[in-house]
Amino acid sequence: MKDDSDEFNEPYLPARYKEIVRKKKQRRLLKKIGMIAVVVIALVVVYILISGFFAGSPQPAPSPTPSPTPAVTSLQPTVIATTAAAPLLPAGTPVTTTSPATGTTVKPTPGTTVITTDTPEPILTARAAVYVTPTGDTSPAVTEKQAVAIALTAFPDLPTGDMTVELATSPVFGRVWKYTLRADTTTEASGLLDADSGTIVTFNRTIHSGGRPQNPVLTMGNARQIADSTINSRNNGILSINMSDGRYIPLAVTGGNVAGSYRFVYNRIAQDYPCDADGFIVSVDSVSGAITEYLQRWQSPDNAYNLAEDVVVPRYDATYTVQAKAKSIYPSSVSTLHITSSDIRWKDSHDPATTPRPSSIPLAWKIVFDDEVIRANPTLSSGVAWVDVQTGELLEMTYQH
Repeated sequence: MKDDSDEFNEPYLPARYKEIVRKKKQRRLLKKIGMIAVVVIALVVVYILISGFFAGSPQPAPSPTPSPTPAVTSLQPTVIATTAAAPLLPAGTPVTTTSPATGTTVKPTPGTTVITTDTPEPILTARAAVYVTPTGDTSPAVTEKQAVAIALTAFPDLPTGDMTVELATSPVFGRVWKYTLRADTTTEASGLLDADSGTIVTFNRTIHSGGRPQNPVLTMGNARQIADSTINSRNNGILSINMSDGRYIPLAVTGGNVAGSYRFVYNRIAQDYPCDADGFIVSVDSVSGAITEYLQRWQSPDNAYNLAEDVVVPRYDATYTVQAKAKSIYPSSVSTLHITSSDIRWKDSHDPATTPRPSSIPLAWKIVFDDEVIRANPTLSSGVAWVDVQTGELLEMTYQH
C-alpha cells in the first residue's frame, strides 16, 4: 500500500498538477459567473420594483384620527381631517326622473381656435387628449325620492315648505338634482346635489331682511369657526385647503343696509399651489350663524396634477405674452389694458363628465385684466389668460367686448 508521497514520485506528476490547477480555475470561474448572475438578477428585480412604484397611481392615505375642530389657516395650506360619513341614501322605490334641464357639458377641442371677423371673438386654447370620458350606465344612482330626502336634511333649521327636485346637467358639476324649497310663494332654499353620489354641491338660503339689526351680531372670527366646522363635518378624509378670501357682505334693503353675511373662499392646495376650480365657498349669517351659502367642488384626482417644478417664466414675461395677444385681438384697446391680478395656480377646471389623465393639469400664471371698454360696460367680464410657468405657452385666453 502506497502513501500520498508515492503519487508525486510517479512519472506523470506535471500532467496531474496541471489537471488540478485547471479544475481549480474552472471552479473559480463558475463561482464568478454565479455571483455575476445573482447581481444582475437583483438589479433587474430592483429596477422593476422602482418602475412599478413611480408608474402606479398614488394610493389614498389612510384616514387619520378625527380632529374635534378644524384647523384651517389663511397663511399656509392646512390639512383638515374630516370625520362625518358621506350622505346615506334613504331607502325608497326608484321613480321615473324628469328630463334634464337646460345646461350642457362641452369637451375641450385640441389646438387653438381663432375666429377672425369684424368683431374679434375670444381666443380659446386647450391641450389635446388630456381627458378620459368614463363609460357605463347613465341612469342616476340617486332617485327623485331619495334626492328630496337628502335635500330636506342638507342643512339644519330649514323652514317648513315643499321640496321639489329636477334632474339637470350642470356645466360645472355634471349630472345633478336641482332642488328648491318653497314656502307659499317664497323660495327659502335651493341648490344642487350630485345625482350619483348624493353629495350636496351647492346650497343657497334666503335671508329675510325683516327684524334684522343694522350691524352684525357675530364677529368674523366666530363666523370663520362655523365655516371651518361646516367643511370639516361634511367631508371624509384629508383636505388640504387654504382660505384665500374672507369678507363681510351687508344685506342691501330699501333705504340702506342691514346685517348680512360673512363669505369665505377656500382653495384646494396641491403641491403647495392653489387650485383654480377645486375648493369650497361658505357664507355664514352674521346674526344667526346659519349657513346661507355652500359650494363644494373636489373633482380632480391627486395624480392629475403635473409635477410642480421651479417656475421658469417670470411674471413680466407672462404678462407681456398676454398683452401681445390682446393687442392682436383688440389693437385699439391695448393702451388702456390694465392687469388686475396675476398669480400662479393649477389650471384644473375641466368638463365634469371627464377625468383628467395623470400629470395633465398644468401649473400656470392666471392673469386677469380689463380695458376701457370692459370697465365701461358692467355686463362684460374681465379677460382671463393662462400662461404655462415652464414653457411660457399661452394655454388659454378669454377676452371679449
